[in-house]
Amino acid sequence: MKVSADFARTFGDALKEHLDKKGIDYAKAAPLLGVTKAALSTYWNDDKNKKRRKPRAELLFLACMNLEFAFEFNGFRISAATLGNRSTKPVAVSEQLHLDYYRQFKLTDDDGRVSVRLKRGPDRVDFSVSLKAVS
Repeated sequence: MKVSADFARTFGDALKEHLDKKGIDYAKAAPLLGVTKAALSTYWNDDKNKKRRKPRAELLFLACMNLEFAFEFNGFRISAATLGNRSTKPVAVSEQLHLDYYRQFKLTDDDGRVSVRLKRGPDRVDFSVSLKAVS
């Protein structure tokens, strides 16, 4: 059925774009959707027959709920919303933090310094950068 193939392609492209736009790592998204990272990529990559994997209803629901995913298909918006006063807590996703730095900085001499620290834990990564400006 043509609609099914079109839906699979639209879903896969929209999901990949959503994850990339939100900066959600595929390895972190996969367990939230109940699939492996390899299985997740089959939704936006064609198989050897140039077809896409069709999403299960549960995967579509989990994507909408856990990742705040929504997309349009044939004039319909597909998303999830709570009913009444029931609240859902979306999964926290790391976001990039933008820090402005307005002082002169040179790495070619001893005046300016950069210190970078990376610490990996079981479920998180701490990254810190320290800058010393030129006087």
